[in-house]
Formats: sequence, structure tokens, C-alpha cells
Amino acid sequence: MKTIDIKHWGMNLIGFLNEAKKEHRLFVLLMLVWGGITSFLDNPEMTAGINQSVPLMVVLSLATFLLLLELSWWLFIRFWLRMGLPGMDRMVLHFEDLQVWQKLAFLWASFCLVLLVGLGCVVAVV
Repeated sequence: MKTIDIKHWGMNLIGFLNEAKKEHRLFVLLMLVWGGITSFLDNPEMTAGINQSVPLMVVLSLATFLLLLELSWWLFIRFWLRMGLPGMDRMVLHFEDLQVWQKLAFLWASFCLVLLVGLGCVVAVV
């Protein structure tokens, strides 16, 4: 029978987590929290007076948000590169080279976009 070397396994896990992105670490943490909450809510004495679905829905909504955020960032980068636009770091560095009216127009458009997204969120809730 093969023995499991816990120290070697732990070092491999730590190495894997160090190579992972911050978003992936957070997603794994949320999945661990999900497992902890479900095991906690399985005990009937611990859940007296608590609706069991509320904590699970909070964790599920956070995990879904992170998944959608990662997917949208991946799509954005994919479309950005396919269109042949320069890299994001170059775009950010050349923002200071714009004229004042161009900076103002860009900031105004960004503000309008944020306002539109906020309005969309309010409409989705209502």
C-alpha cells in the first residue's frame, strides 16, 4: 500500500496556490466557505431560527459575480487583441499625451457609462 506524504502534498498545494491568480484564489476560498457553510447548516441545533438558504445564496452570488467578472475580462482582452489595438499599458501611459478637451471627453464618457450601468442595476432590481 502506498503511503501519502503529507508534507510533500502540502508543499505542492502551496506552490500551486502561489502560481494561481488572485481571482482564482478568491474563487477557491469562496468554494471552501460554501462547503463550510453547508456542513455547518447540516446540524439542526446550529440553524434554529436561520433560513438555511440565505448564507448559501450570498456565497453563490459572490462566486457567480467573480466568474462573470473573469469571463468578461477574458472576452475584453480577446476582442482588444483581435481588433489590433495597442496594449493596455501603452494606452494608459499615453493618456497624459492627450489634449485637455480629449481627456475631458473621455472622462465624461466614462462617467456616463458608469451612470448608465448603475441605472441598469436599479432597473434590474426593480
